Amino acid sequence: MNEWMRKILESKRQTRSRLAALPFSEKVKILERLRDRSLLIASSDLRRSFSPRPR
Repeated sequence: MNEWMRKILESKRQTRSRLAALPFSEKVKILERLRDRSLLIASSDLRRSFSPRPR
């Protein structure tokens, strides 16, 4: 494994640990922001214009 990949994996481990240590109420706030962002992306005109064509 090269150094670049090792840094990525270590960063992921640190992020997971940080998120796991958050109180439940903070995790819910993050989840709500992710849901809102997902809905915004899904309703974007750009998303609709690049949807795959049926075969």
